[in-house]
Amino acid sequence: MATLLRSALRPLRALGGRRGPAADVWLRGARHGAGLLYPGHLPTSPLQKALLAAGSAGMALYNPYRHDMVAVLGETTGYYALKFLRDQMRKDPEGAEILQKRPRISLSTLDLDKLRSLPEGSLGQEYLRFLDVNILLIYS
Repeated sequence: MATLLRSALRPLRALGGRRGPAADVWLRGARHGAGLLYPGHLPTSPLQKALLAAGSAGMALYNPYRHDMVAVLGETTGYYALKFLRDQMRKDPEGAEILQKRPRISLSTLDLDKLRSLPEGSLGQEYLRFLDVNILLIYS
């Protein structure tokens, strides 16, 4: 996807006037305050994020088994979803307390019997089901 985007925007390279890796795309994310998160990281601009989100969403809807496209969609849109979730939690007294205390959830802090007593379809029940299915991965 990045190669397609780079080749589509290559004619616009002359507008930036710069040469080198950062000049491949004229709206490089570093110009918008995005820093390097890790070695080899290529910051993306809001335009690039929008194009990646739209393309990956379309491909993920077309073929849900394209896990890479689902991951790209999550990477490009997750920031706003997490920010919205945080703001909603801040508005709720219990959510604000959780954000302030920042508790760690581990197998030693969970009351598995209480989770089993929760109604079917609740978050606690689904988390317990997740643990039952994936617990071998934790200890392997």
